[in-house]
Order: sequence, then structure tokens, then C-alpha cells
Amino acid sequence: MLVGLRVIKTVIAIAISISIARLMHLEPSHFAGIISMLAVQPSVYRSLKHTLAHLASALCSVLLGIGAALLFGNYSIVIAGVSLLVMALHVRLRKTASLTLAVIVAVNTIGTSSELHGNAAYHQFMLVIIGMVVGTLVNLIRKPVHREREEVLLMKSESMLRTLLYYIQHDLMCSRMTPYKPQMRMQIEEVRTYIESGKEISGLIREDRWLNNKGALEPGDLFRTYETMLERIRDLVKALQKADLSSGERQRLIRAIGLTVRLQERVMQGRRVHDKLMLKALRPELLQSDGDASPYGLFPYYQAYEALTEYVEEFSGVTQTFLFVSSRSIVDGRQAFFQL
Repeated sequence: MLVGLRVIKTVIAIAISISIARLMHLEPSHFAGIISMLAVQPSVYRSLKHTLAHLASALCSVLLGIGAALLFGNYSIVIAGVSLLVMALHVRLRKTASLTLAVIVAVNTIGTSSELHGNAAYHQFMLVIIGMVVGTLVNLIRKPVHREREEVLLMKSESMLRTLLYYIQHDLMCSRMTPYKPQMRMQIEEVRTYIESGKEISGLIREDRWLNNKGALEPGDLFRTYETMLERIRDLVKALQKADLSSGERQRLIRAIGLTVRLQERVMQGRRVHDKLMLKALRPELLQSDGDASPYGLFPYYQAYEALTEYVEEFSGVTQTFLFVSSRSIVDGRQAFFQL
């Protein structure tokens, strides 16, 4: 099992927080280590946001706790009443992210009020400050790295989109339809999983843009583009379920899919493409029936060309490049990928 950077930073923050608390003779010192875990977040922005929110909640809780302890004592009913009040305030203010910490601080403050001779509030608040500050500083020293993970997911998502098109083209060349269920549906869901993970990571990158303002595109734009492209592939497969494979349009569609894949490959390599000519060639209104073919029988092809056109429109404006998998590699590994 691989240990991630965030786990290592959390362990370091725990050790430093407890050491500082012991040097300052704060009790219980291990509570600072527990608090530091909350500060090590997936992004620096979240660390700072959580730190400010938790400090405000802790200050409120220690004041309520020490006030109740001085007025009513440290009885169980007093602890329960203060806990209820703290929870009600956080729910009312919609600050439930800090609710658990606030209740723990309040309970610890009342529970240690007699042992620490009135310094319980000071100890609890200082422990929270140490834990949150140390955790945030450790997270700042080595910022969370998400860009590499984003690029890997971009590469996987884009290459799998081309793989799906290759598979559809291969089936058309073999005069058979690509079944939507269960094979194609499973592969589409797999690609969607990569895209959703990428969108989450892009959200973390967006939060820390103020620390590292790089990249021409807004993080997440490519994943949203791929999400739309994936839906167009689904539309393409569903449209072809009713298509007549004996029609001459089958060969034209095979060539159109091949051109689409090559165009996408050029775009992802950062090369210039003539997408307007491609879009013109894929216009559904250019579809014409041959001989005795019924226009109704060509309607599935009309829908397929329309889906393919919208697919090209989505990626034609992409200018960012990243890790790239060649089409030859996709073709060589197609059978192993689908395991059919």
C-alpha cells in the first residue's frame, strides 16, 4: 500500500503539534495532534478556511464551557446542556463543518476545569491554535500536488474516448452494431468515472490558483468538454442501433469516424486543424438516399452524423496539450481494453 504525501504531512503535523503542546505544558497535549489532522486538507485554501472556522468555533466553545463550569460546575447535565447549546448555535449559523470540534472543545473545557484550576479554557484554546496553525503551515511548506494527477486523468479520459470511437468504427467495418448494453454502457461509465475524478481534482487546483497561477485554461474545462463528448458517443451508439447496415451510408460513416479520430489526435497534440471543413463534411443535411433506400431508413445515420458533428465541435477549440497516447497504441490495445 502506497502512502500519499497528505498522510506524511499529517503525521509530521501531529508530531510537531504534540511536541509544542508539551513544551508549553498544555493539557491534554495529545489534543493538539488531533486538531492538526483537521488542518491538513487537500488544498491550501481549504486548510486556511478550516483554520479560521475552527478557531472561531473553538473560541466560542471555550467561553461557553468555562462560563458554564464556573456558574454551575462540571456536572454531567451541565456538559450535556452546553453541548446542546453549541450544536444548536452551529446548526443555526450553518457552520456544521466545525460542529464536532466545537462540541469536543466545550466538553474538554468543562471536564478539565477543576483539574486545571480555572485555566481549562486557556489550555483548550491554545491547543486548538497550535494544532490548526501547525497543520496549515505543514500544508503550506509542501503544497498539495494535483496537477500531475489531473494530467493523467486527462490523458486517460481522452484516449478512452478515442478508443470508444475506434471500437464503433471496427464494428461497422465488420457489418455489426456495437451493443449499448452491457459492454458499451460499462465502458462509458468507466470513462465517466475518470472524468468525475478529474473534475474533483480540478476543483482543488482552482482553490489554490492564487498560489500558482498557471495554465491558459480554467481548471476543469477540459473535463467538462470530455463529459459532453462522452454523451455524444452514447448518442452515436444509440442512433446506430436502428441503422440499416446494408446502406451505402455505412461506409461513409466509417470514414467519418476515422477522420474524427485523426482530427482529435491532431488537436490533442497541439497541431492546427481545419475543423470547419470537417464540420461541413459532417452536416446531417448533406445526407441523401441512394437508389431505392427509404429516407426513413437513413434517419439513424442522420442522428449519427449529428452526434459526430457535435462531438467534433466540442474538442475543436481545445488548445491545451498534455500527456498523449498515440492512436496506434489504442488500436493495438483495443481488444485487451474491451475484453470481448
